[in-house]
Amino acid sequence: MTVYSDKAAELSRTPCSLMKMTLDYCANTFGSAPCTATGEECYNTFPTCKDTANYVLTTKDYKFTSSKAPLPFDGVRPYLKDVDYMATEIKDDNKLKYARVKAILLDEPDTDVGIDPYLSSRASVQGSYWKKHLARNPNYKGREVRFSDGFDGLAEVDFVEKFVGKLENIKILKNGEMQVEAVDLMKVLSKTDIPQKVNIELNADIDAVVTDIILKSLDGLDQPAGYVKIEDELIAYSAVNVTTNEITGCTRGWNSTTKATHDADTKVEKVAYFAQDSGYEHMQTILSLAGIDNAYVNTTAFDGLKTYPVTDINREAVITTPTKANVLYFELVDEHDCKSWVNEDLEITIEKNIQNLPGRTFHTFTDEAGIVLDSGKVDLNDSSRISRITVYWNKSSLGKVDDSDSYNRIDQFIDADAEGVNEYNGEQEKVFYSRWLNEGLDTEENLNNYILANFSRQLFRLRDAQTKYTFKAEIKDQEVKTGDFAKITTNDMQEIDGNPVTERIFQIIRREPGDDEIDLKVIAMPKKRIAFFAPAGTPDYSSASGAEREYGFFSGADEKMPAGDQGYYFY
Repeated sequence: MTVYSDKAAELSRTPCSLMKMTLDYCANTFGSAPCTATGEECYNTFPTCKDTANYVLTTKDYKFTSSKAPLPFDGVRPYLKDVDYMATEIKDDNKLKYARVKAILLDEPDTDVGIDPYLSSRASVQGSYWKKHLARNPNYKGREVRFSDGFDGLAEVDFVEKFVGKLENIKILKNGEMQVEAVDLMKVLSKTDIPQKVNIELNADIDAVVTDIILKSLDGLDQPAGYVKIEDELIAYSAVNVTTNEITGCTRGWNSTTKATHDADTKVEKVAYFAQDSGYEHMQTILSLAGIDNAYVNTTAFDGLKTYPVTDINREAVITTPTKANVLYFELVDEHDCKSWVNEDLEITIEKNIQNLPGRTFHTFTDEAGIVLDSGKVDLNDSSRISRITVYWNKSSLGKVDDSDSYNRIDQFIDADAEGVNEYNGEQEKVFYSRWLNEGLDTEENLNNYILANFSRQLFRLRDAQTKYTFKAEIKDQEVKTGDFAKITTNDMQEIDGNPVTERIFQIIRREPGDDEIDLKVIAMPKKRIAFFAPAGTPDYSSASGAEREYGFFSGADEKMPAGDQGYYFY
C-alpha cells in the first residue's frame, strides 16, 4: 500500500484534506429494548431522543473531505472547501496562545444516507446537510474534531493527522457555507472547574464531634472517600452510604481548620486535595480531571522531568473554591520554570526552561543556510525582563490564593545590579502565590535550599529581556518543532563588536508551516550556560565536542571561555 511519504514524492498527485467530527450518538435501536420510545423515530442523538431515561451514550464519526478532490474512500462527504490553521504560541509567562483551526464547508440538499439510521422508514427527506446536522446535534461544542492531510488514492489510515482538538463553534455564513471553529486540546482546561461545583446541603443540624453526616444528596462528591467544606470547617470522609446519603468515618477540623456546629440546610462544598507528590504527577492528574485522554499526553516528557538533574520538591494543595484547571496547571508549569504545549505529534508535552542540557541536540540556522533573506524581525521584548521575584508560600487552608495575608512564609530574590542606576534603574517584579509549596513537604533545610535554587535560577534566566526573533525558515528545516532549541547565527542581531550573533541559543515558541517556507518565532535563552557535572574522561573545553560543552567548564576571570564565548553559571 502506498503511504503518505511515497505519494507526496510523486510528480502527479491530488492533495486531499480530511475533517472528522466525533459526536454523541445513542447505542440503542429505536423502539427495541431498552428503548421504550414509540411513534416517529428519533435520529439517535440526545436532543432528538424520546426516551432519555434509557439513552446509552456512544459516539459516531462524521467525515468530510476536500471539495475539489475525488472521494478518497467510502463514508465521506466532499464538503471541505478550505482549512486555515493557526499555530500554538508559547507566551512569556509560560502560558499559551492556543492553536486553532477554521474550516469552511459547503452545504447542499442531502438524502441522509449514512446519517439517519431509520431512513428507509421515513416518508420523505428534505433539507440541506448542515442545517439538519445542527438541528439534530446542537450539543456539538466540546466534542472532538481531527484534521488530516493526504492524497487521492491513499487509505484513510495513511492520512497524516495535523490537528486534534475540540469543536468550539459552527456558523452558517451569508453565502450558505458553514464555518467550523476548533481549538486545541489544552483549551478544555479553561472550561473545567477543580473541584467541580455541587449543589448539596446538610440534611440536619450537626455538632462538632459527629463523624457520620447525612446530606441531602451525594451528587458530585468523590466516592468512596473525599473532602468537603462546611462553612469554615474542612472535613475528610473515608466512606459513603448511598442509601442514606451519608458521608462516614469523618475527620472533623481536617487540615488545621476548626471543628464547629452547623445548621441544617447549610451549604456543603466539594474540596479537591492534591496529596504530596511530584508536581509533574499533579499536572497529569489535572489533565485527566479535565477529561483529556492519556493517549494525548507525552508521559515520557513528564516522567523525565521527575528525574531531572535538579530534583524538584514534591507539591501538595487543598483547593476549597472551584478553580479553572488551566489556572492550577499553569501555576505548576510556571513554578517549575517549564513550558507546556500541544506539540506537532499532537501530544501535550513539557520542557524545562534551561538553555543547555547534556544530551540535547540543536537545530542550526544561519543567514547563509536556513534563514530566508530579509525575513527576520527582532523584538527586544523589554517587558519580559524581571529584576526581582517574590514567593509567598505555606498558605492557610481557607485563605485566598492572591492575598499575601493568606501565607505565613515569604522569600524574595533581587538582582540589585539589574535594578541599579548603571543598568535598568528600576524594578520589574514577578510574584508567585504558591498554594503548592507548604511546610512539611520536606525538611526545613531542603525546602529553603530548593526555593533558593529554583527561584534564583528563574531570576538569572529572566534578569535580561528575552529577545524574540521571527523569521522564515527554508522548507528543508521542516522537521523542527515547537519547543525545540536552535543555535542561530544572523546579522539581524549583532554583538557589541558589530559582528553577527553567533550560535546564540533560542527556543522555538511558534511554528507555522507554509507551502514553501516555515514561519518561526523563537525566544532567546540566557547567554551564560548552566554547569552540569561532566563524566570522567570528558576532554578540556578546547577539545570538547558541542555535545560535551553542554556540561560545565571553568571560564577565565572575565567569565568567558577561550574563544570569547560566554561561560557557565553553577548552582
